[in-house]
Amino acid sequence: MAGKKVLIVSYYWYPFAGVGTYRISRFVKYLLKSGWDVVILTTKEASSGMKDEPDDPILNQCKVYRSNIIEPTELISSGNKDSSKTSNPSIFYQKDKDWKSKLAVWARLNLMIPDAKFTWKWFAVPMGKKIIKEENPDLILSTSPPPTTNLIAKKLANWSGLPWLADFRDPWTNIYYYDDNPQSPRARKKNNKLEAKTLRAADHITLVNNGFFPEHEEKIADKSTVIPNGFDPDHIIKTERSSSKNNKFTIRYFGSLKANQYPSAFIEALKEIEENHPKKARDMFFEFFGSIDPNIKNEIISAVDSIEVNFQGYIPHDEMMERVQSADLLLLVIGKTKNSIFVLSTKIFEYMTSENPILGIGPLNGSAAQLVQKANIGQFFSHQDSKGIQEYILQLVNEELEISPNQEVINQYDFRYLTHQLEQIMDDLITA
Repeated sequence: MAGKKVLIVSYYWYPFAGVGTYRISRFVKYLLKSGWDVVILTTKEASSGMKDEPDDPILNQCKVYRSNIIEPTELISSGNKDSSKTSNPSIFYQKDKDWKSKLAVWARLNLMIPDAKFTWKWFAVPMGKKIIKEENPDLILSTSPPPTTNLIAKKLANWSGLPWLADFRDPWTNIYYYDDNPQSPRARKKNNKLEAKTLRAADHITLVNNGFFPEHEEKIADKSTVIPNGFDPDHIIKTERSSSKNNKFTIRYFGSLKANQYPSAFIEALKEIEENHPKKARDMFFEFFGSIDPNIKNEIISAVDSIEVNFQGYIPHDEMMERVQSADLLLLVIGKTKNSIFVLSTKIFEYMTSENPILGIGPLNGSAAQLVQKANIGQFFSHQDSKGIQEYILQLVNEELEISPNQEVINQYDFRYLTHQLEQIMDDLITA
């Protein structure tokens, strides 16, 4: 049914197209195709680390409002003017911090609550009220992180009486970086209180996976729905498959690789291949695209000699999908956190459409491992199983393994299907 309008509160939006843009932009794309009007409330500038234009002309149909934000980059940058590297969680994992860096981390944890974007609500709420008066939306949708988007949407929903759907791509107080960088009791109490109030106030909650809010599961059970991440069928690039795509057996990784994802078993496996199978090693190539912890990068470089390695920054999504398609093996690493069993990286869904094998590293009982097994798109290994990883790589190099993806399972993660689920929830909220 046409004529419905949603106001979306998102810190990330084009041209600031970091990974935070992908899920919401796919929802927007298919909502527009279904006849919805979409209005975006975002920032004038975001610390995404990458700029890109919308990948589909239909996304230009959105009316986009951009409010001011005071990015506290000077405080948390420790002199580094690249805000894309200082406003994200990598600040917590910098090695050999000087006093200014330590002060920055303390401030981020204990003063910037719920996140480093807390100032945005000062500007976004007044603008949001004007938008609601002018655009007359039927409901509000916020996408988090950063959790500040929820505080903005909550105020706008309270003021307007509009139904509010809160979408969570990651946990809030249970997000991984608090495991290694705990807040002070006072800050933690304040953050927990904000989370509880938000979950209570939202009319409905969508989650990428279970386990985001263990302390509140019973209270939100009747108004929460898991809608996982997925893939956009328009991004699937099919080429003729051949037994040898590349001159060398090419392993590729895309995205960020943070300190808590340290792939020690993978690095050790590469070392062992070099030592025990030098001819095979000379015919291997590891290629990285994205943002990597410098210590991990240095460890990989120093670990191998004859295996060629190459590190590049982020590349446009279309180019990334082409390289996914042409890889011989796709590396996926789930970090070591208390909630890692619930992590479903966006990369899985982009990888799964290529029909190329995935080498997963992470908890064997986790959601990512279960999905890889269910869809029959590769194998998962623990963070300690360097021997298993070595054997798996060599089996693929020797062409002793072939995967047969389960297309029925894969189709469940098509964003057209996922957006239909979201749309049903939105319709119910409007008519309630």
